[in-house]
Amino acid sequence: MTKIRSAGTDYFVKLPLVILFLSSALLVTEAQAQDGWQFAPYLRVDGGISNTVDNNGTIIDGGANIYTIDVLPHTGGRVQAGFGAKLSEFLRTDVTLSYRDNLASTDTVTLASGTVFPTSLGNHNTSNTTTLLNVYVDPFAVFGMDTGAFSPYVQGGIGWARNTTKNMKFSSATIDGATHDNFAWQIGAGLNYTLSDHWKIDLSYRYLDMGQARGSKDFINGVTPATLKQETRFDLQSHEVMFGLQYQF
Repeated sequence: MTKIRSAGTDYFVKLPLVILFLSSALLVTEAQAQDGWQFAPYLRVDGGISNTVDNNGTIIDGGANIYTIDVLPHTGGRVQAGFGAKLSEFLRTDVTLSYRDNLASTDTVTLASGTVFPTSLGNHNTSNTTTLLNVYVDPFAVFGMDTGAFSPYVQGGIGWARNTTKNMKFSSATIDGATHDNFAWQIGAGLNYTLSDHWKIDLSYRYLDMGQARGSKDFINGVTPATLKQETRFDLQSHEVMFGLQYQF
């Protein structure tokens, strides 16, 4: 029997961590609302290395046969820009827009019969654009500890991912690519360093969940158009290290 990976399993395990972090940040803010409030807007640009998590996928044809997709993860660069505001000595928030191409591609399709086909002629190469609302908390500043020009922090964010796949070909079949919108979230930690009154550099790590990449239900088997019961689906997550520059007004 073919094992189907549950696409939503990770959400129930890891998403509560993000929700807990965001709610804790708001509680801390409320408790210290009368101490040191400020509003200092900033702009940011970042670049970094993104390593996709290895997740396989599935297809279900019109006869309810389940095909297993071997998905190859890739390491590549992610670029990001955003704007936000420092709200207190320990709390800041921003909205970021990031992009990465070539996150993953399919390698083989295994039919229900066990027959394996390579997808080297076209492999659902996947790109992603993610928009996130993020919150950053400096735990040392929360307790009044002076760390000088350094500001270590924990971070969490929620938002929207737009994942796009290209066509995939195996044997005599061609499955169209598609664009799919997903809930996205991230959690991680980092270090802010103040260069001057306006400039800061930032180094961070995050685990980013971008939901699912999907193909289309439309495909052509030889020259005959057909429709899948369930399109190609595989989860998209990545470990990312980002380095950036911030300008605070």
